[in-house]
Amino acid sequence: MNLPQPLQPYADALAKTKKVCLTIKGKREKTTPLQSKFAGNPYWLKSDPYPTSKKGEPLRLLAQINFSEIEKIPDYPEEGILQFFVADDDVYGLDFDDGTNQDTFRVVYHERIESDPSKWMSDFPVFDEDDQYFPVKNECALSFERSDELMSSGDYRFNVLTSLDTLLDSDDDEDFDTYNETVEAYDEIASGQGSKLGGYPFFTQEDPRGYGDDPTFDTLLLQIDTDDEMGIMWGDSGVGHFFIALEDLKKRDFSKVLYNWDCY
Repeated sequence: MNLPQPLQPYADALAKTKKVCLTIKGKREKTTPLQSKFAGNPYWLKSDPYPTSKKGEPLRLLAQINFSEIEKIPDYPEEGILQFFVADDDVYGLDFDDGTNQDTFRVVYHERIESDPSKWMSDFPVFDEDDQYFPVKNECALSFERSDELMSSGDYRFNVLTSLDTLLDSDDDEDFDTYNETVEAYDEIASGQGSKLGGYPFFTQEDPRGYGDDPTFDTLLLQIDTDDEMGIMWGDSGVGHFFIALEDLKKRDFSKVLYNWDCY
């Protein structure tokens, strides 16, 4: 592993952080109800209430993952459809006081898919396709590619694992320069950037799990990164995340998810 010199003593520890992920690519096009997608209309049954906020405002599909059409990765479902909805507002449905509050965002898992299309909803809420308050500007069909990732430097556990932040205990400018140069060099091989299922996150600011009870959300469920080709923009070139506890993921319990996005 080609690590910056200050991190070489931690090569074995970093190697143990390696995780499988599925990087996501997208193509702007109309999708079918069952397809993995960003934006567009979801798979939904006529018999089920459509997701809304407590105020009764409909939530908008941000992402849909059909696990039956993608490569299997550890701990994730092997079938069913997972959906991510957010409010169509100027903060993309984020509750800044409680990122787990599934009021203006919602994560829904359909373990079994109804095969009869006549039972699928077709009359969906209408949203402004040119709405500046939605991060995904175009409906995109998704494809997935398996890869391995090391823990990114933005992950709240990185400095604890490497003890690299001890350099910052000093006011010496050289220590700050060494820290920044080391992290920049490491980011060349493990930036965490891009849209993906699993792996490790990238932040433009900092990891929200470093505070309070949020470290219990130890697994990156989904990351959607700003992407010009797909027409995705979070604020000023930001990134959106959904985190979950590994044990909840294994149980297919998506009622406790931490939603966050940040930008420059």
